[in-house]
Amino acid sequence: MNKQKNRRLAAIMFTDIVGYTALMQKDEKSAATVRARHREVFQNKHQEHHGEIIQYFGDGTLSAFQSGVEAVECAIAIQLMLGTEDGIPLRIGLHIGDIVFDGIEIYGDGVNFASRIESMGIAGAILISEQLNEELKNHLHISTVSLGRFELKNITEPVEVFAVNNDGIKTPSPSELKGKQKKHLKTIAVLPFANFSSDPENEYFTDGMTEEIINALAKVKALKVTSRTSSFYFKNKNIPISQIGKELNVGIILEGSIRLSGKAIRITAQLIDVAEDYHFWSETWDRQLENVFEIQDEISLLIADKLREQFGHFEIQEHLVTKQTESLDAYEYSLKARFHFNKWNPEDMHTAISLYDKALELDDKHVESYLGLADCYGFLATTSFMDHAEAWQKAAQLTHKAHQLNDRHAGVYYQLANLAFFTAVNYKEALRLTIKALEIQPNYVEAQQFMSFLYLIAGKRDRGFLHLNKALEIDPLSQETLFYKAYYNYKTENYEQAIEFLDRCLEHNPKNIPANTVKSYCLIKQNRLDEAINYFDTVPSDIVIEADKIGVQAIAYALKNDAVNSEKLRNRLLEFAQNIENYHAQSYLFMLYAATGENDKAFEWIKEAMENNSPLLHLHFVDPLVNSIKTDPRYLEFQKVIFQEVPEIKKVKKKKALLDKETALNYTNRLLKYIEEEKPFLDPNLSLRTLAEQIKINPNQLSWLLNESLNKNFSEFINGYRVQHFKEKVADTSQRYLTLLALAYDSGFNSKTVFNTFFKKVTGQTPKEYWKEATMK
Repeated sequence: MNKQKNRRLAAIMFTDIVGYTALMQKDEKSAATVRARHREVFQNKHQEHHGEIIQYFGDGTLSAFQSGVEAVECAIAIQLMLGTEDGIPLRIGLHIGDIVFDGIEIYGDGVNFASRIESMGIAGAILISEQLNEELKNHLHISTVSLGRFELKNITEPVEVFAVNNDGIKTPSPSELKGKQKKHLKTIAVLPFANFSSDPENEYFTDGMTEEIINALAKVKALKVTSRTSSFYFKNKNIPISQIGKELNVGIILEGSIRLSGKAIRITAQLIDVAEDYHFWSETWDRQLENVFEIQDEISLLIADKLREQFGHFEIQEHLVTKQTESLDAYEYSLKARFHFNKWNPEDMHTAISLYDKALELDDKHVESYLGLADCYGFLATTSFMDHAEAWQKAAQLTHKAHQLNDRHAGVYYQLANLAFFTAVNYKEALRLTIKALEIQPNYVEAQQFMSFLYLIAGKRDRGFLHLNKALEIDPLSQETLFYKAYYNYKTENYEQAIEFLDRCLEHNPKNIPANTVKSYCLIKQNRLDEAINYFDTVPSDIVIEADKIGVQAIAYALKNDAVNSEKLRNRLLEFAQNIENYHAQSYLFMLYAATGENDKAFEWIKEAMENNSPLLHLHFVDPLVNSIKTDPRYLEFQKVIFQEVPEIKKVKKKKALLDKETALNYTNRLLKYIEEEKPFLDPNLSLRTLAEQIKINPNQLSWLLNESLNKNFSEFINGYRVQHFKEKVADTSQRYLTLLALAYDSGFNSKTVFNTFFKKVTGQTPKEYWKEATMK
């Protein structure tokens, strides 16, 4: 007999009595009493809060609610009664998501997610997912606090976990969390390498090398790599590593230096664990500049290896950096060009263009220079510092040339997406190409920002917010991300917050054209109409687009019921709009007529803009300034045409095991036998990659084997043997003449800090405490 399956959105609750198994073994009668009381309270509170009990399983329960708020209210009531009054140690986890119910049991990703969250908790706590926390924002009687972002097993993306912190409910610290979570979030920031060259002009090279390492590490899809913009915020600033880690929300920081002397180069680098505040790895390279790409690849691979050894399995490509060009001079010109491009002003942009041109004179197949030039012309086009059509035409030619040379470059697809949006006015194609860029490089912050923007202008707020959050994870401190935060708040009609973010953008750069424009819109929506009318008189005159100023004033006067001034300005917009390239004027006429309730005329301008391929129509069609027109049936019809069905980003499928059970068992036996017989852990320079070579296993397979079969990362596995060897040496009376540090070094450790930290983590004692206790026996 077939079961009827029912798919629905629900709030899922998991509960678990902490220590129940131990209690059963100790006192079955007491355990039975605890379980009976748990079920009694559970049933009563579910009836009160309209919950549906799905399953009891020993010491735990599974239930579902139609309302996320009622689910949390029920959890609070249960904890207060069982934990506070009865002393029953209970942990609860909740999530809201899709479930499938066949009449007997429920299953689905939502159930798995709730189970993962519950298993992280402590007795007396209620943990909830980010999605459920969003449901609680307008319910002030429920208080929550973020515990941070975590990687959960079998969940592809890091998730934010919250704790309910109402009176009587325990709030765990992040360090108390446990269960089915991955041990560390793989996040890293690469700080600008210091220029130790005698010539300060070599700064461009140092910055360029830093950026290349950032880009290389970003290709490792399992890593979250902070973008260049946010990392370079800390350049030449004396700020503690702990504070930098907190501001960037990363667990690991890479810092280093570069000394360039003629064609010789020395690079130093070290990795710092932010939470533990210690350097767990450092290295120095002396190389020749002609091998610069090999150096970048070697460094990036070694850093990725060290992160994997320290924090768990992820796959690493065979190479992270490929040779860009045979011409070292062309490469240096491109680095200098990028150095000027990153200053984001017209003068430096033109300097960058001339340098990229020189690079291409030396190597006409250098993809990065073509893309760099396209970036420059795109900047000049969107900021109106160059003729719009001419600039985009140049950007298109350069991007298509780059595409011919490399059709697997994320930057190529990002540029093609910009061209599709701003020149071809093809929303669907722009979205498709941005998705393609992110499939190649998920850490591409500009593509995440653009994806957020594309969803927001189509009215897809939730999807826009998702990609904005991803951009914030990668690039939390940049002005670009700050603007997108402001833009999101404007689109969601949170004008006060939008203005706060916009003012921060403008404090950094008063000539930020989009920030000034959106702020004028916020003033209109806040009914600060006189301020809006005069706003463009307060900004730098050289960035004012006349149609923007007139359009904003026309709308503000119309809303003030000043028909004379509004009509005068509208007529000027009509004059501007005679030129079909004046997209700004056409868009403001649409917004003006929509704001004043003249829907027929507004829709005429929509048709006109569609015929003329106006990109600004996309920007303003769902704008809060046209809210009054959105109930007109014609609006929805146009929306379907303008923003054609949005393709979803492909979900990352759960990867299959790298090894089948039989092979995994054989490899495990081979590994353990080799460790016992050859004792490779005594080599202080042993790495996962060298151990893999010694036992003839692929490094990715060895990493997987350690983490999935032995449930340890490489560092834990090898240092565990080193600690045991150290203990054996301490017990050997013939070794008593050696110092603790000498014994540690003889056991394979090569760092006093790493030894002390790991030893205490494993044994709960300092090495000195252990030695004293062992030698007194």
